Amino acid sequence: MALRSGHGAGRGRPHVEVLPPEELPAASPGNTARSNRASDGRFAPGNTLARAQKTRPGPLGSLGYEKTDPAYASFLRWGRRYAGHRRDELARAHGGEISAGVGAMVESAGLALAASRFCHAKGSETCDPDLLKRASALANDARQHELAAWELAAREAKARTDAADESDLPWMKGNDK
Repeated sequence: MALRSGHGAGRGRPHVEVLPPEELPAASPGNTARSNRASDGRFAPGNTLARAQKTRPGPLGSLGYEKTDPAYASFLRWGRRYAGHRRDELARAHGGEISAGVGAMVESAGLALAASRFCHAKGSETCDPDLLKRASALANDARQHELAAWELAAREAKARTDAADESDLPWMKGNDK
């Protein structure tokens, strides 16, 4: 990721650009995550799996999906399954663990991809070029989210490897509640 200045005569606004796929950092396959289990096989205090179970978006863990249009609900379920699968892939590729920020980017990608598939299905049904164009734009947004998630996961994995202790990592401070 890089901060770029604006383009054109007015110089525009500064913006963040994600690296092109061929310039993304390589995966970090070494196990950079600390073990969640003690030597006897039980969960260690402060393990990340227990912490992840406690994080729930919205009131009582609800995201309001139950109020979704039934025609869109199946696409939404697919998008959530896709995002979960992709988070697992990123975690395996980058040392067994990803941050909440990477997870949020992947979740956004899954939602955008689900919306893209829904718009494409509706646009195909009605031969609506505007819906098909919107589907393409949403798919491009999903791709950008995934590229940004890969890059951030790679940078965080490198930071975990370089850090002598997890307490040195700024995004891990205050999470041992």
